[in-house]
Amino acid sequence: MTHTHDTRTDSDLLDSMEQVLEDSPARQSRRALMAKAGGLVAAGTALAVPGVAQAAPSSRSSIASVLATFEAFGVTLLTEAVKRAPGTPSAQFADVVKAANTTEFVHLQALRGRGARPLTTKFWIPSAVLDGGAALFNAVAMQEEVEISAYLVGVTEATRNRDAKGARLYAEALGTEAEHRVLARFARDTIDGTKEVPNNRGFEAFKQKSARSALRATEALGVGFGEKSDAPGAFFTFPGDPRKNGTGSPVATPRPS
Repeated sequence: MTHTHDTRTDSDLLDSMEQVLEDSPARQSRRALMAKAGGLVAAGTALAVPGVAQAAPSSRSSIASVLATFEAFGVTLLTEAVKRAPGTPSAQFADVVKAANTTEFVHLQALRGRGARPLTTKFWIPSAVLDGGAALFNAVAMQEEVEISAYLVGVTEATRNRDAKGARLYAEALGTEAEHRVLARFARDTIDGTKEVPNNRGFEAFKQKSARSALRATEALGVGFGEKSDAPGAFFTFPGDPRKNGTGSPVATPRPS
């Protein structure tokens, strides 16, 4: 009997399994639940990004590229949030948002230093996210959940490749993303009065186990990477170093160890 060797990577196998789940009848109910929880799109709006799910070039399965894309998106979102903060409930957290913005940028610098490049520097951001209030911080908290999983993918891959420096970089960045999630949840709950402990995690949840599944999770929130989503919104372009345009602030340990 001849045995055929399966040359697919762990990431490829996970993506194949996830695609089966995505094609199941439960897909729509899961996405509807996310939309309701996030408050990012209007009721009844489809969350799929046209043309994105069908196209999956190799760069979209690279965890470093996806993480660089997330960090560029984070800088773009937080830069706009800082600009719109005056006169809104988010203004009281301006210093927190500015520090987080710089953190996202230095993460991107570190990833670029290892050869990673964002898939795009143009992002479709739902208008509901930029409300200057609870929806903004809820969106940040949800995105940080995705990014924590994405960095765990990076830790796993770097470990498999015996890349200690890479694993440490991903772990160090993951730690600060978890801080961002806690602060975003605290800000959201302060604004809307939700009574929820923001740091109620024993271990980080590993929900998205591949680069492409992490990318799809963010797209499901109504974000478009170089393309419009069906959520009402607008395109924003990566603005560069937030410390140079007044939307960032200095941070400690701006480089990985």
